[in-house]
Amino acid sequence: MRCTSFNFRMHSDQREKDLAEMTQPHAASGAFEELHHKVKVLTQEKEPTPTAGTQAVSKEPGLPDAHQTLLEILDRIEAVIYAADLQTRDIIFMNHHMRELFKDDVSSRSYWNAFQDQEDPCVSGCSEPLLDKHGQPQGVRVWEGKTSINNRWFLHHECAVRWVDGRHVRLHVATDISAVKSLQLERIQHETRMRQAQKMEAIGTLAGGIAHDFNNILSAILGYAELALDDANRGRATPDYIRQILRAGHRARDLVHQILTFSRQTETAAKPVQVQPIIKEALKLLRASLPSTIDIQVNTRSQALVLADPIQIHQVIMNLCTNAGHAMRSGGGVLNVLLEEQEIAPGFAHQCAGMPPGSYLKLQVSDTGHGIDPGIIERIFDPYFTTKKMEEGSGMGLAVVQGIVRGCGGAVTVESKAGEGATFTVFLPIMQHGGSEGSGSQKMVPLGCERILFVDDEAPLAELAQEMLSRLGYHVTIRTSSIQALSWFERHPHDFDLVITDLTMPHITGDILSEKVKAIRPEIPIMICTGYSQTIAEDAMNRLGISAVIMKPLIRNNLAAAIRQVLDRVAR
Repeated sequence: MRCTSFNFRMHSDQREKDLAEMTQPHAASGAFEELHHKVKVLTQEKEPTPTAGTQAVSKEPGLPDAHQTLLEILDRIEAVIYAADLQTRDIIFMNHHMRELFKDDVSSRSYWNAFQDQEDPCVSGCSEPLLDKHGQPQGVRVWEGKTSINNRWFLHHECAVRWVDGRHVRLHVATDISAVKSLQLERIQHETRMRQAQKMEAIGTLAGGIAHDFNNILSAILGYAELALDDANRGRATPDYIRQILRAGHRARDLVHQILTFSRQTETAAKPVQVQPIIKEALKLLRASLPSTIDIQVNTRSQALVLADPIQIHQVIMNLCTNAGHAMRSGGGVLNVLLEEQEIAPGFAHQCAGMPPGSYLKLQVSDTGHGIDPGIIERIFDPYFTTKKMEEGSGMGLAVVQGIVRGCGGAVTVESKAGEGATFTVFLPIMQHGGSEGSGSQKMVPLGCERILFVDDEAPLAELAQEMLSRLGYHVTIRTSSIQALSWFERHPHDFDLVITDLTMPHITGDILSEKVKAIRPEIPIMICTGYSQTIAEDAMNRLGISAVIMKPLIRNNLAAAIRQVLDRVAR
């Protein structure tokens, strides 16, 4: 059937007549059905007088009072109500609220254009969704959308009803739900702010442990470097000392990665993750911040995968363990972390947080602290309820835990008795298929002979990169000033096959330098080095034509592989 527009042609004095024609509701419910029923009863009192066009009929003195009462009721309803012929698309009735909404545009606006910002009526303007294959009404269609008239959200109900002359019309009721949408948006924004604030609070709590770990790492690096230097002055080889320095450097890199990952504001997409190594990482950060009187016992039996954001899982573990530590801070005790698989059989959902039957990963964190008062245990997941003192933090951690776990399709429970500690149990659905990424066989470090311009305002890092890449066969020119680098490239644009630049530099940052280099020679590949992956977004990379981003600290094998991948892609 060809789609035509709904014509908003309505004579103000014909509304009473046309409304009286609507009869026989189909598949409506609630208030919508009641409205249909009233219309049907009232229209039985008066047969319509068919006329041509849109039936311009003046108010009749004999119109039953009931009809007039119904019209007044419809006009007082704070909703858009109209009826339209399914064949001609003509609007044959509209209430006062709709006339006020459209104002002078009633005669010129199309139904789908007004409510859906669409030029094509076939998406929702055709009669097919409201009629079955036999041409009979088939129920109520419900949808929501934003209107272009006043930029407000409406919840729409529409169905087909039969008139007394046998034709079908579309009855449409649209309710303004902008306030509800606004509240939903505020709730989402509040949850995001609450989660981020709790992350920052956790980082503050862990500051002592982080500093402790860094000092240990620096002690190893400086100590072994001094020993290696002593041996070098005596002409002795010291590979063992160098390996210890490398090992400490990797620990420092991993620690920085954990902090940045945990504190960043945006989560990554859910993916298959193992919870076991995340527990190990979280407890490393937590250990130094807890009193030595608290013994940590870990029993992680499962390597199963769950579909989740690893950052959020890290936050769940940190929050539960931090709360357990707070409960034992004064008197000490045992913090027990258990990870195991559990099969929930039919009929046992009540014992496992109401979860449906299936395979679950059970994470259990228990302590031997002061326990939770039975009078408040039902409220501990409420973000606006806390038993913490002001100097101990916001107390939002458990609300965040519950939100994250529910988002993963799981559940969290708590068991406690005053004076006997508390046990928090998290259930997460286990992924039934898929596996973890294999480590793969060790590959040789890829070599090359191309010409590279390397830019970093830290001279030791630039010189280190030059030495590393030169040993791999590349011809490297370094600049420690982005201004000097740009000037050199302007004079020698074809002397290089690749530009590698630091992102955060004075005067001209790496992204701006990349843009200027691309303006001179659009086809040259550019790689950016950064110590913080969130500083440059993916859309900015695409806009600037960045070929790759590599994280600091620069590891030779990683850098060599990234360079070879970029250059080989360009050569194809």
